Amino acid sequence: MMKLEKNLYKDCAEYYDLVVDKKEIQKEVEFISRLFNKFKVKTALDVGCGTGLYLIPLKRKKFDIEGLDLSINMLKEVRKKSKTIKLHKKDMSNFKINKKYDAIICLSSTLIILPNFKIIKKTIKNLYKHLSPGGILILDLPNHLKEIKEKNNLKEHESHNTPKGKLNFTFLSYKKGNKWIEEWYGVTKRKNKVLKFKDTWEELIYSPKELESSLKKAGFNILKIHGSMKGIKFDKNKSYRRTYLCKK
Repeated sequence: MMKLEKNLYKDCAEYYDLVVDKKEIQKEVEFISRLFNKFKVKTALDVGCGTGLYLIPLKRKKFDIEGLDLSINMLKEVRKKSKTIKLHKKDMSNFKINKKYDAIICLSSTLIILPNFKIIKKTIKNLYKHLSPGGILILDLPNHLKEIKEKNNLKEHESHNTPKGKLNFTFLSYKKGNKWIEEWYGVTKRKNKVLKFKDTWEELIYSPKELESSLKKAGFNILKIHGSMKGIKFDKNKSYRRTYLCKK
């Protein structure tokens, strides 16, 4: 994991929020908030919180939520948005926090950036350990069956205007062995300088059956599998996401 730590979101952290659909994020935050209220969640931990896209708005909704991430670059972006929110720079597979939470969220495919299923199982057990009795886990993952079929070797382009200058992105997605690779190529112009960067994500192409078996062996009861973070019905041939709602 140390190799991952050195490079994770090294270059793109500053620009990450530009390429997400904030209206969709808001709808997803509302979905999470409804689940939190349904299960009477007061304390929560956002594992793999990134730049705080979910963490910050959930905090604004008065949930006592903390963030955890391995990337110092991402945590710096969270800190720009909030000086007071509690953050943990830790590895999700072996972190130790001396408290238990009513809810843990692990979103945006975070679990499967881990290099192999052995570490994923270890992480699931660790998340279970940090939940209070009756606590919930919201786990958001890709449905690779659909994603790879639709997007293998797909190249996409985006342009954004920022206060520091224009930013152009190229995204490339492809399957390589048991990994789903996403590469980000960025070019930004600041005054008379042209800056280039590249970041690469590797997702493990996981077995849903193996994942669900591991969740159950850890002690979780899988209450529901949604087809998105907005609560739509899951369809293995149509849904791009698998969003698990689990209870300890």
